[in-house]
Amino acid sequence: MFRNKILERIEKGEKALGISMSEPSEELVELAGRMGLDFVNFDAQHSPVTPGQIGTMCRIADGFDITPTMRIPDGRESTILSYLDRGIRQITVPNLLTKQEAEDLVKYTYFQPIGLRSSTSYSMVLHQDGQDRAELFDQVNANVVVVPQIENIETVNALDEILEVDGIDYFGGGPEDMAQSLGIPGGHDDPRVAEAYEKATAKIEAAGKRWWGDYTESVNVLGLAKGALEDILEAHGRKSGIAW
Repeated sequence: MFRNKILERIEKGEKALGISMSEPSEELVELAGRMGLDFVNFDAQHSPVTPGQIGTMCRIADGFDITPTMRIPDGRESTILSYLDRGIRQITVPNLLTKQEAEDLVKYTYFQPIGLRSSTSYSMVLHQDGQDRAELFDQVNANVVVVPQIENIETVNALDEILEVDGIDYFGGGPEDMAQSLGIPGGHDDPRVAEAYEKATAKIEAAGKRWWGDYTESVNVLGLAKGALEDILEAHGRKSGIAW
């Protein structure tokens, strides 16, 4: 059975809860599953996470009934297929810029009749109860989500066209890169960045689309460990050597 617990939570009007990590950890995936969380999230854009590693993580996640998600390095067909074929249910794709890129994301992410995703990996076939491939494709299409990140002012300006693309219902942000595109590197909290996202939000909501982050909440493993270590250092009169 190919399912997406985040979408199930959204349908119930609830927020999906999970854990985010850069380096894949079998123990953390198992922990999340045993605790009853909904998803685990990995980052292959800024971390060297390979499809092979993700395949192992997805098998563990499936065993504990938890949905594997991740940010992939880019929106190329080969990249998308490499991670979806190994069992990822939701992909975040960095730095969407054009309507054509949005159309390509849909084409590479979904099987017919929505897209033209290449058919198919053994991992996908192992989720099939019978032998009806069309039924499997429908099930996968209903449980896979592509979330492009809006990280450039050019994207905000082109958003009316991008929102015409069927198959993309959720979007993500990226304030640090948005600030760079506005010529204010390091200014993620600048009012101009907030203004850009207010403009994007108005367009997204008017089109009946949504921000993915409004429906999910996760604990960042590295951030949580860093905070705990800072507390230990402070308790012993010492300070962290990390500025951020």
